[in-house]
Amino acid sequence: MKFTSNIITILFISILIDFLEFTIILPLLPKILTYYGSGTGVSHDSLYVQTMSFVRFIQDLTGAPNDAKWNSVLFGGIFGSLFSLLQFFSSTLCGAASDRYGRKPMLLLSMIGISLSYAIWCVSLNLTVFMIARIIGGLSKANVAIILAIVSDSTTENERNRAMAWIGAAFSLGFIFGPLLGALCSHLGAVYWPQSTVMFFIFPAIVSLVLSLINIAFISEFCPETLPMSKRDAKETTVDDIYNAVLPWHLFRFTAIHNCKSLDDLAILRRLGLASFLYMIVFSGLEFTITFLVYNRFNWNSMQQGKMFFIMGLCMALVQGGYVRRIPHGKEIIGSMAVSIVSD
Repeated sequence: MKFTSNIITILFISILIDFLEFTIILPLLPKILTYYGSGTGVSHDSLYVQTMSFVRFIQDLTGAPNDAKWNSVLFGGIFGSLFSLLQFFSSTLCGAASDRYGRKPMLLLSMIGISLSYAIWCVSLNLTVFMIARIIGGLSKANVAIILAIVSDSTTENERNRAMAWIGAAFSLGFIFGPLLGALCSHLGAVYWPQSTVMFFIFPAIVSLVLSLINIAFISEFCPETLPMSKRDAKETTVDDIYNAVLPWHLFRFTAIHNCKSLDDLAILRRLGLASFLYMIVFSGLEFTITFLVYNRFNWNSMQQGKMFFIMGLCMALVQGGYVRRIPHGKEIIGSMAVSIVSD
């Protein structure tokens, strides 16, 4: 029990740091993309011109107005979708690789890639460099999936619900303070380097990079390997294994799972997977889209958006840390229905 408690504490801290560094950019995205569209300094490049052509196509298709703010909305949608698409592939592949090579090596590899993306963000004076940073970040953002696998390795059925709730609470706390920290760093960058047109996002990028390096050092020093050699997947990887890990129709059917006790268990797993997918479709874009909504409709600056995320994250933390972790084992469906009714 003490061993499990120690691991959950380590993962809680790591997720908190990770989500702090990840959400720093959220209140800055509209202004960053507006900057790339302004022609300031060296912001214009060939990728920007090509992306604008696609944006105009979307505008003609949807009837969206052609102005700088709406252009930033469409830009944000493109970047958010690209990041999530790359994360989809990296999470499944790195999760499968962690079954074979161990959780900790793959977790550290993922976190190193995230740090690299922040380092490139620090020098993203044009859209092409910023896009490279986001691509590397998306391809590397498998750490959460691996951490959830570590939780599964380290807990019993009775402990798992409470452990997952603590991990959810760490997400919420990161959501509380990350955007606020990003807005504050952006403000400080503009105040202390008033002659610079880029420090409003370069300084937050540096803070994200420092936090990610701290997280790597923390995991390297304190997180144990939770998947012993005896439980690792020792068979050779085939083309079918790769297909099972990345193709959506194989993922929805869970064709990579071969050790279910019965077909009924597999059917339940498929229903849960589909329900989770539909839920994530509805809610996963919230943190990206709401920043552009308040930026366009209410002209909210980065600090105002940071305060908005603070309130949202506080509500999330109260639900995750105060209610969800107290749901008894076996009552998860009733508990989730109650949360959905309250949110509706």
